[in-house]
Amino acid sequence: MVEIYKKGQGNVARWTTIIALGALSAFGAFELYDAMTAREIGGATSLGARGWGLIVSGGVFLGCMALIAWVCNIPRFADYLIASELELRKVSWPTKGELKRQTIVVIFTLLLFSLVLFLADALFSWGFHKIYFSS
Repeated sequence: MVEIYKKGQGNVARWTTIIALGALSAFGAFELYDAMTAREIGGATSLGARGWGLIVSGGVFLGCMALIAWVCNIPRFADYLIASELELRKVSWPTKGELKRQTIVVIFTLLLFSLVLFLADALFSWGFHKIYFSS
């Protein structure tokens, strides 16, 4: 039986990692299946190609999930996930009002920089147009 390293610690970080990597593996397995069954025979894919595609892509997915479970149980990686979760619990998250104010500042700054870049581009375009096409 496989024993979970430091069971009960870092559960959120571990499950988030497993789910995210599992979703990536599922996407990869689906793309593999799609690539394996892309050959058309008489306007439709053959049953054999679909069957082998399902077996191979399912095996790849299960292998990836086993690898993900093993990696998340490696002591060094598990300690990293546990420490990451502990650090995220120490973060001082902004209140709703602070978040709104900070978002407004960011949007205003982006608009201001966009305007400055637009004006500089228009000025340089006008100047180059005058230099090159004046003769």
